[in-house]
Amino acid sequence: MENKKTPITVQKKPGWAYRLVFAIAKPIAKHKFNLTYTGVKPKGPCLLLSNHTSHPDFLFLGTMALPERVTFLASYHWFTFKHIAPLLNIAGCIPKYQFANDMMSMRRMKSVIDKNDGCVFIAPEGTIYAGGSLGYISPSIGKMIRFFRCPVYASKIEGAGLGNAKWTKRFHRGRVNVDTQLIVTPEEAGKLSVEEILERINKSLSYDDFDFQKRMNVRVKGDDKLEGFDTMYYKCPCCEKEFFIKSYGNTVECTACGAKAELGEDFRFKWKGDKQYFDNYVQWYDWQLEKMKEEVQKPDFCMSEEVEYGIDVPGKNNYVIEGKGRMTLDHTGWLYKGTFKGKEVEEHDDLSEVFLAVLKTGRHFELPFKDGHCRVFYPIENPKRSMKWHLASRAITELNEKK
Repeated sequence: MENKKTPITVQKKPGWAYRLVFAIAKPIAKHKFNLTYTGVKPKGPCLLLSNHTSHPDFLFLGTMALPERVTFLASYHWFTFKHIAPLLNIAGCIPKYQFANDMMSMRRMKSVIDKNDGCVFIAPEGTIYAGGSLGYISPSIGKMIRFFRCPVYASKIEGAGLGNAKWTKRFHRGRVNVDTQLIVTPEEAGKLSVEEILERINKSLSYDDFDFQKRMNVRVKGDDKLEGFDTMYYKCPCCEKEFFIKSYGNTVECTACGAKAELGEDFRFKWKGDKQYFDNYVQWYDWQLEKMKEEVQKPDFCMSEEVEYGIDVPGKNNYVIEGKGRMTLDHTGWLYKGTFKGKEVEEHDDLSEVFLAVLKTGRHFELPFKDGHCRVFYPIENPKRSMKWHLASRAITELNEKK
């Protein structure tokens, strides 16, 4: 939380410990993930961008950039964990409130770039979409680049979603490549329009993990690759019923109609029976999103359900439940009506300010920092519905952008 005692300038940390840790991690990451690098290395002062495909992305980027030290932006939530926060502070990470105007983090980023000649990393998607392709990027990233006027590098991560997707219970060895290129020079940063900058970002970071799989003949072994898959993929491609999807081992099936598929080492589905549906999870994700877009286009679109209200508490390793009520999303925005810390409250968020709900698969969805705390909401009836809230927020944002 920003206050008078919060320092704006980020002190330059001794680099030897950082470089030692990533130097040790580099051969381990290369073996564990079959990791390779192509392109150039970033050199500070600069801004480093990448697509966000899996939880170990920071490891891929930190080892790639050596000997350059990268200052990572990390979700404020992680700084509330009593065992993780000290490590993040030692590493010099900058806390960021997701999908909210956070001027303090902007000032700290500028301090690292201008005063420390440092390299600052930010994932412009803001979260792991886990759809196997580039997610929504806010135009605000273009405005930030024009403000910083420093070199901008883009690292495209390919293959990390194959075996290390957002839903997975453990990492699997496939193949990962990080390709880094300089996409904006300091001179261009002040001259290019926001739209031109966004075009360069999208072009440099767009990826297709299954095109990469085919080109590199990636094989992913393991008998548990679909464990947790049903926390994200809830709509059956056969009967279109929702939340009857069940996944276990390398199998996914619909308990309503019996549609069933096995996942092979090429990370593609082999459907039982004569009819074939999706070849891969990218197609499934895109189909669910398109179905959601059809729903939000209706003037009377409305999602509403009972939720528990949780907030971050420093020193606690998870969110603390502080209320219970009803969350509603429609074309007027987000509305929570219920209790919070023993009082009846109403919290409304405009869609122009809250354009994406981040999710913890199978548990909760999260709205941006507000009134001094991060906000998470746990669907009471079915925690797997958190994915539908996430997709609805993305669909309604993209619809409003078109308008």
